[in-house]
Amino acid sequence: MSDNPGDDVRKYDRVAVPGNYQAILKDQQGREQKASVTDISAGGAGLVVDGQFANNEFIELHMDDFGKVPVKVKRQFAEGIGVEFDINEKEREAMKEELLAFRKSVAAKKF
Repeated sequence: MSDNPGDDVRKYDRVAVPGNYQAILKDQQGREQKASVTDISAGGAGLVVDGQFANNEFIELHMDDFGKVPVKVKRQFAEGIGVEFDINEKEREAMKEELLAFRKSVAAKKF
C-alpha cells in the first residue's frame, strides 16, 4: 500500500462491468433514472448518469442479478457518481457471493 493520498485504495475489489450493464436509480421522491454500471464491488458501484445527485444522498439502485440495493452517493465524477451500498455485514457477504457468480458469468461471456 502506498502512502500517496492520490493512489486509488479500495476496501473491496472492484469488477469492471463490460458492455452496457443498465440499472435504474430511484430517488427519495420516487423519480427514476437510467444508469450504466461501470464497475461494482461488495462496497459500492460506479454509475454513469445524466442527472445530478448530491453527495450523501440516499437512493435505491435496481440491478438485474442483484435486485434492489439501498445506496448512498459518495462522490461525483465527470460522467456520473460513485455509490456506497447501505447494507449490513450479512448482506455484504451475500453480495460478495453474488459478485463471484457475476464475475464467472462475465468471464464466460454470458453477460
